[in-house]
Amino acid sequence: MKPIRFFLTFLVTFLIIQGIFGGGLLVPPEQLHASSQPGETITLKVDGWTCASCEKDLYKALMSVPGVQSADVSYSRGGAVVVVEPGKVSAEQLIQAIRGASNIFDSYQATIVPNGSLSNEKEDSGIFGKSWPSLFK
Repeated sequence: MKPIRFFLTFLVTFLIIQGIFGGGLLVPPEQLHASSQPGETITLKVDGWTCASCEKDLYKALMSVPGVQSADVSYSRGGAVVVVEPGKVSAEQLIQAIRGASNIFDSYQATIVPNGSLSNEKEDSGIFGKSWPSLFK
């Protein structure tokens, strides 16, 4: 039993040392970059949501579409930036997923916009509109 334990200890020590002093990668860098494919980015402007808590509903709806790698949904920017596997997901599928996430209080509508064109802050178009901030000046 002791020779097997010695061999396993030696093997684990050898692998740890090779990992630390051999560059820290078990996979060569050229194979690492070849296997990871960059995704295609689709930016959607979303209308019909009433508050920031709607973000989680839209996030779940987008992530449920097969082929979606990541989704950044932001009420303050007024939309979502979605990274998808190239050729596997269409923008229409994402629009349908957002429309399907609508509920009794919110009816979500999405449109495709050029990447990087979401505003930094959503304009408040509620009952007080632009006059609300002027009340506190």
